[in-house]
Order: sequence, then structure tokens, then C-alpha cells
Amino acid sequence: MSLNIGIPAHYDGRFPNFRKPSEIGSFSLDFERKFHNDNRQLKYIKIPRHLTDLHFDLNVGYHDAIRKDFGKKEKIDILLQWILHNQDIVNNSFQSANSQKLDIDFVCFRGLLTQICATIYENKEDWLICATKYKSVIYLCAFDTEDSIHRRESATERDKVMSSWGYKFEQYMVSDSPDSKPDLSVPVNEKEEYCIVTKGRLNSHTILFSAEVDGKDPVCLNQPDGNTDAIKSYIELKTSRIITTNRQNRNFCRFKLLKWWLQSFLVGIPKIICGFRDDNGIVRNLDVFPTAEIPKIAQNMWSPAACLNFCSNFMDFVKRAVVKDDPSVVYRFYCKPGSHITCEELKSPHDYQVLPEWYISNLKL
Repeated sequence: MSLNIGIPAHYDGRFPNFRKPSEIGSFSLDFERKFHNDNRQLKYIKIPRHLTDLHFDLNVGYHDAIRKDFGKKEKIDILLQWILHNQDIVNNSFQSANSQKLDIDFVCFRGLLTQICATIYENKEDWLICATKYKSVIYLCAFDTEDSIHRRESATERDKVMSSWGYKFEQYMVSDSPDSKPDLSVPVNEKEEYCIVTKGRLNSHTILFSAEVDGKDPVCLNQPDGNTDAIKSYIELKTSRIITTNRQNRNFCRFKLLKWWLQSFLVGIPKIICGFRDDNGIVRNLDVFPTAEIPKIAQNMWSPAACLNFCSNFMDFVKRAVVKDDPSVVYRFYCKPGSHITCEELKSPHDYQVLPEWYISNLKL
């Protein structure tokens, strides 16, 4: 089976029915990426009093930083651990009024949804997604392609330094408690994460998905409604090169703002703070991007409606293709820019197995 992608204009028009996601849980990954069913890794955003004339050196401590091993295949195991630990929450959040089955169509990470939504505007990178249907729920898992593995393995030292800057920027901007200051004395640990688990809906597709969040705005802790767990209290942190030319601005609007908007919109995060840096990795100023305003800032270089309509269309395609309800059966979806999306049932999944035995045997839902 295959799905023709077509041009973005084909999906433009009316914005699809998209229910704002609700947070149903959270979890933490510690310095060894061990799962914890709590919020111990939750951070609090610390915005400097002045947003200009800054000097955040993102190179400090580079050689002491603890790196995340991107070559290690974690698949969606971490999210599956959360589901097993919180089966009552899942059952209560997705209880179907008309049947015994849970009203869940897909389980995945936000990064996968972002990748799908951006497909119609992607002209360089391919992607590979595997799917398994079990108890009427389709589990989606992104895998490295040969091209992405090659890019990672051929990264230069300069590439590695630049990829570390985002983690260091977060250290300048977050603290462990609402009343404390950022601690720059400890090495950056790229393995640590705080993630929320959300319930969302796109047209007829109900989705349980997880997303890493950078931190909570302490200001929201003092809101009169007392709802400190609302997604609207989270802030996304980004870095980007200081923009000095029209060409750089076009690329920033066309590519970066698209990904930034998708990442935050899909989970309902209302605000992004970007640290604009020079070529030496020194952040000179900060800028705040309200998520809702980003499509206007991007000057109509891409369509939010087209992204979400395509994602819904792809999910329709997955439902048609993934027909066998069997945890050992894996379907492989592959997309190469400029081509179409292909689907095949793998005869011997091996490394592409989506659901591990420990999950299958312990799932009571």
C-alpha cells in the first residue's frame, strides 16, 4: 500500500477538529535514563529581568557534560512503562461509554506527530515509522533511517558542540524549585527528562501521547484557579542564531518556526522563549514567541491547517493498513521527500518490534 503526499495546497483550507490536549500524567527520567513515575525532574523557568545584552556562554562545561546516547534504541518503552504503572488513569481517561474497549486509536510520542505534520513541507529528511495493533490500539514508533544514522555518525566536532548548546541554554534558564536560581555549577546531563502524558483528539482519532517539557512558569503557580498542572503553565525553550539577513529570516520562518509551532501547539504549550546566539555560542538576547502568533510571524510560508489535515489523512491511512490485531505483527511506513509513503507488513520484524513481551504480558486494559 502507498499514500500519495501531494502538495501542501491540497490539504489547506478548513482547520480540522482538534481537541486541546489534556494532561493525564507525567514521569521523569533520571541521570541514567531510569524511569520514575513522578515529577522529580520537573524544572521551573527563570526569565532574566532584562532580555537583551546577555552573555550566556553555551560552551561552558562542554567537556564535562553527560551525553545522551542517541544510538541506543529506546523505541517507545518509556511511555509503555508509564502506561503499565498507570492503567487505572488510562482506563478512566479513555473509558468508552458505548463499549468495553478503551477509546484510544493511537499511542505515540509528540515528536512522531510533529514529524508527520511537517511531512508536506519537508524536502530533505526521510522518516520511518513502525506500527503494531494490540487490543484495538495502534502503537506508533519512529525509527532511525539509514540517512539519519549516517548524519549522526558523520557529525563533526563542530556539529556536536552546536547540538549541545540547546541543553546548556536550558541550564541557564531553569531551576529545581520555584524559589531557587539556576545551578550552573553542575555538569549538564542530557539524559534527564521530564515528560507529560496527554490525551488529544484530531478529527476522529483519539491519541495518547507523551512529550518532554522544559519547565513550568512559576508565575502560574499563583493563579487564582489553583490549577498548577495545566499545560498552559509550561514554557518551551529554544536557541537559534541571531538573524542578520533576509535569507536567514526566511529560513527561520519557513523551517524553525514550523517545527516550533507544531511541537508546542500539539500539546497546548502557549509560549516559547528563544535564546538568540552568535556563531561562538554566546546568547545575546531572548525573545518570547506566543505559540498562537507564530503562524502570523511565519508570514504564511506554511499552513497550520494543511499540517494537521495531512496528519489526520495519514492516520486514516494507517487505520486502513494496520488490520491485524496482533502484538507480534509490525507494519513499516516509510517516507522519502518528493515521493510517497509506502507501507508493508514486515515478515521478520526483529529490531523493529514495537511492543516488548513485558508490556504484552502485564497489560490488563
